[in-house]
Amino acid sequence: MNRNSVLTLAALCILLVSNLCAQIAPKPLSNDDVIAMVKGGLGENTIIGAIQSQQSSFDISAMGLLHLKSSGVNPKIMDAMLTAARRKPAPEEPAATPQAAAPMPPPLDSGLPLVTMGAGKVLPAGHAQVVQTKAKASTLNALAADGALSQTLNSVTQGLATAGMMHPGSAMAPTAMMAMPMVGPALMGASLFSQHHKPTVTEVWALPGQKAETSLTNNQPSFEVHFANVPGVNPDEYEPVLLKLEPTTNNFRLVGATQAKQDAMESATADWGLYASFVEERLAINSKKVASGEYQLQTPQPLSAGQYGIALRPLNKDKKYSGAGMAQNVGDGLIFSTVWSFEMAQ
Repeated sequence: MNRNSVLTLAALCILLVSNLCAQIAPKPLSNDDVIAMVKGGLGENTIIGAIQSQQSSFDISAMGLLHLKSSGVNPKIMDAMLTAARRKPAPEEPAATPQAAAPMPPPLDSGLPLVTMGAGKVLPAGHAQVVQTKAKASTLNALAADGALSQTLNSVTQGLATAGMMHPGSAMAPTAMMAMPMVGPALMGASLFSQHHKPTVTEVWALPGQKAETSLTNNQPSFEVHFANVPGVNPDEYEPVLLKLEPTTNNFRLVGATQAKQDAMESATADWGLYASFVEERLAINSKKVASGEYQLQTPQPLSAGQYGIALRPLNKDKKYSGAGMAQNVGDGLIFSTVWSFEMAQ
């Protein structure tokens, strides 16, 4: 046999042996293999050496370890098994599954006003409560310091908490007050005012919660406002505005205030020009009307840290509101008392 034939035969033998070794490669050591070695009389060091030098697939669960102990496997061998199990390469992570799409905002024809930010993110809507105080509606800052108003707001907080509508020490449960009647005047109690004399009082719009659910870091946010299909509302009578809200010490943010007769919201037939002398902290904002009840807003200047809100206000300040609509939170009452609040982070 010549030299080339010998080399070829040797190569074929090597290839055959390699394939055979690959086919008979030992399986990873298991708990049963260790138990078999123990019962077969192999020494402790020999078993530990085998565990350290071979691939393994040990069951180190509580039941697995108890079975090893009952089968005569001593603690040192079990420690070696635990160490081997810990140094096993971590399994490959499964391919990332696509994240669930963000919840779609309600359709624009749902009959509810809607405010969205970039990428269709919905700004949560809140319902301002209306409460009364004898203090004059000078500024929101002054009203926030009014003791009588604070007592009334405390009563409203207790009422909302009892009804499960307010998270302890924080904001009202999301959307809990939408489509709910106002509760402020009812909580005042008949004892605060004479039932025969209806004095002029200050009605205060207050949004439950010390701060908004939504916190923004972009200090020049933009918004899209949709209110074209609210039942009983002419969208061409309103425009969206940007308001600075005044936090109080008792878990509310003041939206605005106006003076009125005490029974303004108690009469279903009263026509109330509430916005003619309404006190609020209105900020400049670039507003573009896209269609009836459709606006795009852009803040022209960076906003400082604080509490803000988007609200809908009548173009004609002399617009009349019915007491029933305000008290029952429907139609124009729903539009006026809804606030889309947000916090501008530090």
